[in-house]
Amino acid sequence: SREKLILESKYSRKMLQIHSDCLARTARRLVFWKKKKRSALHRRIKKCEKQVKCHVKKVHDTLGDTVTYQGRVYFDKMARDTTEMLYWLQQERRQQALELGGMVMVDLPPMSPLDLV
Repeated sequence: SREKLILESKYSRKMLQIHSDCLARTARRLVFWKKKKRSALHRRIKKCEKQVKCHVKKVHDTLGDTVTYQGRVYFDKMARDTTEMLYWLQQERRQQALELGGMVMVDLPPMSPLDLV
C-alpha cells in the first residue's frame, strides 16, 4: 500500500542520513589523521633540512664547491621540492578527473624540474 511505501521511503532516507553522517564523521577523522601525519612529516623534513643545509654549507665553505643533485644546485632544489610535488600531484588529479569524465588527456612532453624555474 501507499502508506507502507511512504514508511519504507522514510526509513531508507533515515538510513541514508545515518550512513551519510557516519561517512562524514569518518571523513573528518581521515582528514584530521592525514593532516596530523602530514604535519609530522613536515617537521621531520624541516629537521632533516637543517642538517643537510649545514653539511652543504660546510662543503661550500671548506672546498668552495657547490653541491648539486641531477644538475641542480641543492639549495634551490630543496626550496622548490614542495612546489614541484604539489604541481605533479595536481597534474595526476587532473588526468584522473579527465579519465573518469570519459576524456583522456594528451600526454605532455616530459618536463625537467629546471623548466619550472
